[in-house]
Amino acid sequence: MKAKGQEMVLLIGATGFLGPHVVEKLLQNNYSVTCLVRKSSDASRISKLEETAKKAGKKISLATGDLEDTDSTIPLLEKVDIAVYMVDLELTELLENFLYAARRAGLKRAVFISSTTVLVPLKSTVKEQKLKSEELIKNSGLCYTILRPSMIYGSADDNNFSRMIEFIKKRGFFVTFGKGNNLIQPVYIEDVAEAILSVLNNSKTYNKIYNIAGKEPIEYNRMLEIVRNKLKKRFIVIRVPIRPAKFLISIYAAISKNPSLTPGQIERMSVDKAYSYEEAARDFNFSPLSFEEGIEKLIKELD
Repeated sequence: MKAKGQEMVLLIGATGFLGPHVVEKLLQNNYSVTCLVRKSSDASRISKLEETAKKAGKKISLATGDLEDTDSTIPLLEKVDIAVYMVDLELTELLENFLYAARRAGLKRAVFISSTTVLVPLKSTVKEQKLKSEELIKNSGLCYTILRPSMIYGSADDNNFSRMIEFIKKRGFFVTFGKGNNLIQPVYIEDVAEAILSVLNNSKTYNKIYNIAGKEPIEYNRMLEIVRNKLKKRFIVIRVPIRPAKFLISIYAAISKNPSLTPGQIERMSVDKAYSYEEAARDFNFSPLSFEEGIEKLIKELD
């Protein structure tokens, strides 16, 4: 039974790198938190969630369930006030299962994490699937809010800048594709977690979609300069033109069982990724860190 005045939030996808940051924000603001975990979930990631709660001086509940088995999630959804859905919206079938379970459970409110990938002016399967999922959410009957973060960074396991920094430290060089004059606008992970907290019970955000990104767009080359200055380490930048890079990566993708890069990803690297978050600033005071501030925090965390 929930405490008087204490709302219960179910986090779905909490074992991802964003999960602990959201858990921390919710606990600091006196929400009761339950995390849906699968039997196959990484034990170390579950431990990280529990450690986050312990540092906050509070506890979380762990509930075993699986989106592939709607019967396991319906009882959980019946007990909570809000669900935060952080599973990749590319996985449309899992979303459909969640929405079915939510309807059966009578859930009223949910927040979903999408991506600014849907705004990139290039065709891709990932973009199409995420857009399809967003349409399903809008037609679900739920009181929803969809947040579209740009590239998220700021955690040791974010697979973006943390991996880049560790590579530079170890190798002393970094490979880029294209001229580097394209714009990027990565968003710090704490700003994403704060955005989730800010929209939970904000009626201004009901049934709306928001872009959330870093303070301002910067050129990729400028980003490299900032990383070099903050690391206080010189490194060589190897530039590979887009066309030959796509050719080489297509060969790599064809022979690799699980390629870390695809030709489509290379093409997207040359496209400007600059986004307005004016509506988010207006409706829930979204005020993100600059890249200089965020990357400095990440570098200190990785030291």
